[in-house]
Amino acid sequence: MAYLHDSLAHLELFEGIVPWMYLDTHGFVTVGVGERLATAERAQSLAFQDGKGQPATPDVILAEYRRVIALPHGKLAGFYRSPASPTLPHPDIDALLMNHLTFFDSQLGRHLPNYAGFPDPVKLGLLDMVFNLGVTGLLHGYPVFLDHVRSQDWANAAIHCHRTGPSHTRNDWTRDQFLAAATLAATASAIAVSA
Repeated sequence: MAYLHDSLAHLELFEGIVPWMYLDTHGFVTVGVGERLATAERAQSLAFQDGKGQPATPDVILAEYRRVIALPHGKLAGFYRSPASPTLPHPDIDALLMNHLTFFDSQLGRHLPNYAGFPDPVKLGLLDMVFNLGVTGLLHGYPVFLDHVRSQDWANAAIHCHRTGPSHTRNDWTRDQFLAAATLAATASAIAVSA
């Protein structure tokens, strides 16, 4: 399932990687690629390290969690870092993100007939959308888009995949995934007709 690894790379590019705890735009303590830490215990369950690459103690992680949650939200991620902030190693961030992608991939397979057979560009576009919107947001907020996806009309799916919030670059990239699938389908159809 190479598309999951491709999706991980694109999400890290679009979402950014922040190895220290920060507050997201809603005021939730977060780390890595949008990994929400609902409790201090959740933060303590992760393999944070100190500045020397040694495991951070539970007390250090708790103190950092409390320090960050007390700060105002709505700032850039760098605002929340102190010289003593423990950080999460990149492989651990990747593992957390891959867990989310695997979950989202299974949810898409559950809700979209024929998902397993969709071209990889379609899966990449759908994973970007579901990561950004959540399962409920995608399934209930984009009915016209999903009708086109279910009928494998990739060209019209490309027209209706635009989201409010993500950058133009990200929306264009997602649209381009569906357009690439439309091109693949048209090419396959032309080959079948000429054969």
